[in-house]
Amino acid sequence: IMKNPQVILTSVDEYQKKSVQTRQGEALQQNSGAIFNDASSPVAGNPKGDVTVVKFSDYNCGYCKRAFEAVNSLLTKDKNVRFVFKDFPILGPSSKAAADWALAAQRQGKYFEFYKAMMLNKKPITDELLEKVAKDTGLDVTRAKKDAASKEVADQLDKNLALASSLGLSGTPVFIVGDTIIPGAVPVEELETLVSAARAKAKAKK
Repeated sequence: IMKNPQVILTSVDEYQKKSVQTRQGEALQQNSGAIFNDASSPVAGNPKGDVTVVKFSDYNCGYCKRAFEAVNSLLTKDKNVRFVFKDFPILGPSSKAAADWALAAQRQGKYFEFYKAMMLNKKPITDELLEKVAKDTGLDVTRAKKDAASKEVADQLDKNLALASSLGLSGTPVFIVGDTIIPGAVPVEELETLVSAARAKAKAKK
């Protein structure tokens, strides 16, 4: 060991990784209802789909924007996936403002349209931009502005932040499929593999 201290470092690193995975696994089980079945969370795809994919994201996150292509592709190709969105605004005040407006859009049945527009957006997020996106996606802007500032929306985001904290999440994007947490902008092929595995596992239990 003295001749090869790297062995110790590698061993400690592996132990820490396993420890984090164990804690996250326990947190997944304890918070499974809030993660997969929270009635206040926006849903896209098939509301009765046999596999649920959850995504934590921030509208200022470049990796989240990159991951949107995989999200959109999965929803287009697999009509039996239920997709749950958790707004997780951690990159400053404009991230929080965008999340407020997104959840206001949800109250008008246009969450995914607003989400898509923001994920494709390349401009800095300003109040003017958010109002324009709201208008372009067919929202009642006056109502959306009021809802974005509401206690209900604030409470919903607080709930997301608390959930992310309990899962040990510190960045975006993060995907959850079944009992697997996947950080980063994963390609659609990886999401499809995870969905297939979750589907097979569910069938095996029946």
